[in-house]
Amino acid sequence: MISKKDGILHIDGYKIEEIAKEYGTPLYIMSETQIKSNFDKYTQSFDRYTKETGKEVIFSFAYKANTNLAITTLLNKIGCGADVVSGGELYIAKLSKVPSSKIVFNGNCKLVEEIKMGIEADIRAFNVDGISDLILINETAKEMGKIANVAFRVNPNVDPKTHPKISTGLKKNKFGLDIEDGTALKAIKMAEEMENVKFVGIHCHIGSQLTQIDPFVEEAHKLMEFIVTLKEEGIEVRDLNIGGGLGIPYDKNTEIPVQADLAKAVIDTIVSYSDKIELPNLIVEPGRSIVGTAGVLVGKTIHRKETKVANWIMIDAGMNDMMRPAIYEAYHEITPCTIRDGTEEVLNIAGGLCESSDVFGKDRTIPTIKVGDYVAVLDVGAYGISMANNYNSRGKPAMVLTNEKEINLIRERESLADLIAKDIVPNHLL
Repeated sequence: MISKKDGILHIDGYKIEEIAKEYGTPLYIMSETQIKSNFDKYTQSFDRYTKETGKEVIFSFAYKANTNLAITTLLNKIGCGADVVSGGELYIAKLSKVPSSKIVFNGNCKLVEEIKMGIEADIRAFNVDGISDLILINETAKEMGKIANVAFRVNPNVDPKTHPKISTGLKKNKFGLDIEDGTALKAIKMAEEMENVKFVGIHCHIGSQLTQIDPFVEEAHKLMEFIVTLKEEGIEVRDLNIGGGLGIPYDKNTEIPVQADLAKAVIDTIVSYSDKIELPNLIVEPGRSIVGTAGVLVGKTIHRKETKVANWIMIDAGMNDMMRPAIYEAYHEITPCTIRDGTEEVLNIAGGLCESSDVFGKDRTIPTIKVGDYVAVLDVGAYGISMANNYNSRGKPAMVLTNEKEINLIRERESLADLIAKDIVPNHLL
């Protein structure tokens, strides 16, 4: 877990600056302790559903948040499944030894090769995003002589009240089948008539980094009403997948809902329908709220620049290492790993890439930072390393995993040779 003592930033009891000196920068540091704590809060909060209904609760970690093999293996070890959106993520899930009964496959453009992988792995369900998606899954399963389990991603037209670029449950978004115009019901009836798919459930995901509970409640009500409609049509629902999206407090001065708040609201809503239908198993797809707060990106200050309008520090981490501020203007707390003299100043913190958007924070009042100081960008465990790239021919950073007993390297730093490892120069150019 991340803490500050006497002006020195620690993770799981280790000084972050000392870790950075040993492993080099830029460097991702992940806390195994924090990941376990975050996941435990989910299992403890949702345990009530099983106790009250006798139904199963499955947590399928959203692999898009962080696909490092050590992280996914850790999550499997503590009982978490996988929400995958590509053949690559499914490959990692199986390498992590995730039981097929805890794997769901999302995405609005699944490829035949990916569908084959999912069928061969006998995953719990493909979350069907459209009618053509359903047809392709059925045809692929028929060619293989198999039956594929399918759930249907529905679009409930719920405003998640989050950043527009991570909103996914409105009619204008590209995801899911419309509940209100009958498209979702039509698609499910089609599946019921098909020979090589088996309808097993309903899926929904309305967005990411949600900081209010009301959208989850509205989502749950609409899903349960739809399940009642399906029962009236003689169609039973085994699984209800409510997706993920619970936010984390990037701004430490802002209080937002936690796992217990989400669980109470969702369970209260679902259980209120127990007199109308047999309640389904519940699947939840948390990502950011499991790993987000467990990660730190450390960079070393290489230059300072003072101008008439701003003071800048340039660190050796850049937007290729962590894209969120550049893409979403996302806020992350930034702090020197060691506060040396107690003074503060207003700074802009930037990387060294050839893009004006390569800025981690603007106009931040933070402790004074000098050349050579180590700087930590907090809460980067989700959508940090998983979105990292090689822009400006920069290698992806190393990553370490800490717990209260040891520090382990879980991703090697990419070398210059790694950058061109897949490139091929034709003979006529040699």
